[in-house]
Amino acid sequence: MAELGGIFARHGAKSLGNILGITPHPDADITPEQLRPKSTVALLRDIGPVGVKLGQLLATRGDLFSDEWIDALASLQDRVEPLPFTSIEPVLVASWGENWEEEFTAFEREPMASASIAQTYAATLPDGSDVIVKVRRPGTAARLEADMRLLVRLAGATERRSSDIARYRPVEFLQTFGKNLTREMDLAAEARACERIGGYLETLGAKTPVIHWHLTGLRVNVQERLPGIPASQIDRATDSEHNAVFARRYADAVLRMMILNGEFHGDPHPGNVFRIAADKVGFIDFGAIGFLSGARRQEIIRLIFGIADEQTEDVADLLLHWADNPAVDRGQFAIDLGQLIEEFRGTVLSGIEFSVIFDRVFGLLREYRLVLPPDLAILLRTLLTAEGFVRAFAPDYNIAEETKPIVIQLLSERFSLGATRDQLTKLRRRLFGLSASLPDLIDTVTAIAKTGAIPVKVDPSSFEQLDRPQQQNQSVKGPVVAALIVSAALLADQSIVLAAITLSFALVALVRKWN
Repeated sequence: MAELGGIFARHGAKSLGNILGITPHPDADITPEQLRPKSTVALLRDIGPVGVKLGQLLATRGDLFSDEWIDALASLQDRVEPLPFTSIEPVLVASWGENWEEEFTAFEREPMASASIAQTYAATLPDGSDVIVKVRRPGTAARLEADMRLLVRLAGATERRSSDIARYRPVEFLQTFGKNLTREMDLAAEARACERIGGYLETLGAKTPVIHWHLTGLRVNVQERLPGIPASQIDRATDSEHNAVFARRYADAVLRMMILNGEFHGDPHPGNVFRIAADKVGFIDFGAIGFLSGARRQEIIRLIFGIADEQTEDVADLLLHWADNPAVDRGQFAIDLGQLIEEFRGTVLSGIEFSVIFDRVFGLLREYRLVLPPDLAILLRTLLTAEGFVRAFAPDYNIAEETKPIVIQLLSERFSLGATRDQLTKLRRRLFGLSASLPDLIDTVTAIAKTGAIPVKVDPSSFEQLDRPQQQNQSVKGPVVAALIVSAALLADQSIVLAAITLSFALVALVRKWN
């Protein structure tokens, strides 16, 4: 805390220090407008790796910050002076032993790249394979963990001191950021993500590095050195035809990772993408990944079609749900959202850039102080990165238009026969969880069938509810409907047709019950 206080003083960031509770402030409440972008960015840079990575993530949050802030935060680069090899070698010794050099026929001691978490080196294995050795910088884990604990504490103090900032849920945001950072520090976890996502990308014709697991662990990973050249080194002014094909394959892989696979590369910028041979795409560096649950992907599809069909109320409800339903003027929000959708009438999925849509939507979110969930923020960052990548190589390519067939495929998979069978199987499993109560249910149904009377227990304190219409129309068909649903679930694995017929009887019984 003392070190942080010194950094604040050095940058003259008195207002930010006041908001965080480091120094006293005479006002009862403090507003975010008191912060200055340039001084805040300089402060984040001096805090170190956590500050830099936090600033880079915030630079993607157009739902939180204005263009002035985004431009300032985007200037933060995760490049640091490399440590000498004498500081790195103890990590290799701890991982592979004193004779670690025997694992290689060649090992370049000058790093290829140096970032806040790790440095990378080129090496060659005894079988002649060219590899990349990624080594975590010593002492990084302890420093990052300490910084994250401090930031979360300060965020809690900020939420208590500033009601305006509390609406943005900084503690929740930093906790999610911290989890992602912890995963990024685990180089074995990065390797596992590379294999998981790489298995899906392989079906699309894209390539990821082969992991050499006998040399990979928490602090070091060794992976294949992909052939080809990084996209950042491709001459975009020449060979436009091949560039366009390469960009199309890249965009298709990124979109399908997000929409169909759910787990995706979280930072597919040109430095992390290779062109292999003529037009094959390769991806490296899976330290930052994103994940979208099935439910979240369905919400995104709902949002896309809600905008396309001009269902303003549905879109407003979904955005407010994502923002945790804050107290806002929902009616006015829906009106403003309707005006925004009107601007893109007929062009939402073609003829317009995603960045233009997001810029307008983000402006509206900032106006109403609505905050997107962290998983959606990563999605949007990846999507905008992909669009910028594609337009750099193929200016006429429309990434939004290419989303349509992928969305259609997702919908067809959702409503396919196999998906229906899966849903019935899940229903069966849930109903089996209620099996302990079935004997009592059967006994009750048997007693009703024999006596023609329904046993009733009345709570004396609830007599006032007896005059409600729904209480006067109770039916004995509930157990029958439940039995039909159970039967359909049991039949799902044997015959989808019989299961569907049984469910149809259940629906008929429900309709008659409601009538």
